[in-house]
Amino acid sequence: MNTFPHVEPNRHTDQDLPVWHRKAQKAYRINRIIILLQMVAALVMCGVIWMGVEKVLH
Repeated sequence: MNTFPHVEPNRHTDQDLPVWHRKAQKAYRINRIIILLQMVAALVMCGVIWMGVEKVLH
């Protein structure tokens, strides 16, 4: 909810940022993708471990 409805929020695009800014660098985008892949892999591994424990206990 915006407390000032007539004021546009200040949004920066990658083109507005200077070259030295961390969000303008390619490594920042690659790191975001790697972190996302790690989170998905962690959820998959939790499922695999959970199924393995269920198989051992039953």
